[in-house]
Amino acid sequence: GRFSRQAVVSTQSTGERKYHPHSFEGDIGSSNSGYYELQAVLTHQGRSSSSGHYVGWIKHKENQWIKCDDDKLSLVTDEEILKLSGGGDWHVAYTLLYGPKRCEVWEEPVGQDQQAKPEEAKME
Repeated sequence: GRFSRQAVVSTQSTGERKYHPHSFEGDIGSSNSGYYELQAVLTHQGRSSSSGHYVGWIKHKENQWIKCDDDKLSLVTDEEILKLSGGGDWHVAYTLLYGPKRCEVWEEPVGQDQQAKPEEAKME
C-alpha cells in the first residue's frame, strides 16, 4: 500500500502522535503521499533587484517560524508569513521551499466487542 512501512513515532506538546513515513525508501525528501507543505521562504525587501535586502523565514513548528535577518533571529507566526506578499518597501516572497507533508496515523480505540480497524491517515 501507499503507507506500507511502519509508522514513525513523534512526541509533541499535544501528546504522542504517530506518522506514516513521508518519503520513499532510498529517496529522502520524496513525498509518497503527494502532499507538500511550505517549509521556508526567501524574501527580498527593496524597490529594485539591484538593491535591497534578503531575509530567510524557516518553519520551526505549527504556527511558529524563525525569521533569519542577517545575524538576528526572531520568532514569528503564520500571520506574519502570510503578509510576505510585498508591496512598497515590504518583503516580497522570492523563493518558496516545500517539503513532504507528514500524514498522521489515526487509531480508534479497540473495545472488547469491536475488531481492530485498519489505520487511517489524516493530513495535519
